[in-house]
Amino acid sequence: MPCADYDWKGFVLQEIPPAERRRMEEHLKSCAACRQEVEALGLTLVAVRQLPQQPIPRRLAFVSDPVFELPWWKRLWRMPAPAWGFAAACVLAAAIFAHATMTPPPPVTARYDPAAVEKAVQAELERQLPARLEAAVRTQIAPAMAQLETRLASFEQRVENDRRADLRDVTSAFELLQKRINNVYLASAQYGGD
Repeated sequence: MPCADYDWKGFVLQEIPPAERRRMEEHLKSCAACRQEVEALGLTLVAVRQLPQQPIPRRLAFVSDPVFELPWWKRLWRMPAPAWGFAAACVLAAAIFAHATMTPPPPVTARYDPAAVEKAVQAELERQLPARLEAAVRTQIAPAMAQLETRLASFEQRVENDRRADLRDVTSAFELLQKRINNVYLASAQYGGD
């Protein structure tokens, strides 16, 4: 049973002030039960760090919540067939009325040369197309490049953090393994082993 005077959880999580930590380390050299407790807590910490992280649910939804109410456009599709027929008849009547009341456009009196218009359009198109195309491509690519650089930096930071965490885990597991091997050597030397 470990000594009750010491906070071994805080020791393993490195939340203890340096002076108290040195005192606890001195105690660990002489107390096997506390050493065993620290080793068990270290193994538990390594095991917990290996668990996948999942987001905490924000809230639970109940059947009476308005979340389960259908949106207006889904409720509209559930209208009975006679209502749809009436709505279609109203739209058709409005279209006929609008067509009847509109004045016809004035007749076109000016003549134009289709070849000249086509030539002018083609010349204007050739003049404006390269600059506009380059500007459009630049405006389309710039946000994507900025987003790509941001994501790449974020990914590199995440990989570096994961690498550091893995290195800490491996180091702590190696230290625990080394302590156990030392304990086995001490036990074998104590009981007459080679």
